[in-house]
Order: sequence, then C-alpha cells, then structure tokens
Amino acid sequence: MALCLAGCETTRHSRDRDYEYYGAPPGRPYYAPEWEAPPQREKPRLSDMQQRAYDNCIVLPTHLDRARCRATVMSTVR
Repeated sequence: MALCLAGCETTRHSRDRDYEYYGAPPGRPYYAPEWEAPPQREKPRLSDMQQRAYDNCIVLPTHLDRARCRATVMSTVR
C-alpha cells in the first residue's frame, strides 16, 4: 500500500482491496424513531350530492382540475 499525503484520494480498487484485507466496515446502526404518528382521523361524512360531485371529479381532464374539484367539494363539508 502506498502512503498518500496530498489529496489522499481513495480509488474503488484500493478500497476493495482494503475490504478484502481488513473486512468491510460495520453497517450503520438503525435508530427507531421516537415519535408516534398522529391518530388517523375519520373521513368527513358527505351527503349524497356531495359524494356524487366528489366521484365525478375523476372525469376532469387534468390532475390540477381534479384536485381543485375535490377541494371545492370538501370545502362544502361542515
């Protein structure tokens, strides 16, 4: 192995040789998140007319139109 002082770039080949000799470094430890997800909320109840309007949003041509339609219907929910 050559001593490298300036830049000390490690090539993939030399790193692979080091892993063969020394073994691969240990994997990164896994830390479970300490926060809990917020509780799931119930979907708002829609009247029959609101549900039909919401379901009809799917026939609009663009994603933005569909999103705007769904937002409009949901804005009428109490």
